[in-house]
Amino acid sequence: MSKFDIDTIRPIKLKRSITLFKNDSLDFFKSRESVIDSLSEAILEGDKKAFHEILGGLLNVINKEELSRRSKVPIATIRRMAAGSNFNVDSMLKVTSAISKELVA
Repeated sequence: MSKFDIDTIRPIKLKRSITLFKNDSLDFFKSRESVIDSLSEAILEGDKKAFHEILGGLLNVINKEELSRRSKVPIATIRRMAAGSNFNVDSMLKVTSAISKELVA
């Protein structure tokens, strides 16, 4: 997947003076390599905010109940993670491991 370039985003006209931009974030989250690269880069740079945003975005597009079952992490914890709350390393490792297996399947 290529690097993000703001110039490649095309506007969507709604009304006379209102314009939106289409964001294909689902395509990004379907790409295992993109997700792994982004999360790894955030960890290596010590960018906690970016890590939370990437993981939260991913958690918002996958089935949290299924993830809870597979990762053995309470669904309430997963919902808090998706909302951007702090989480412990054990929960993060269980969830990212389950997500990794889900992305492979």
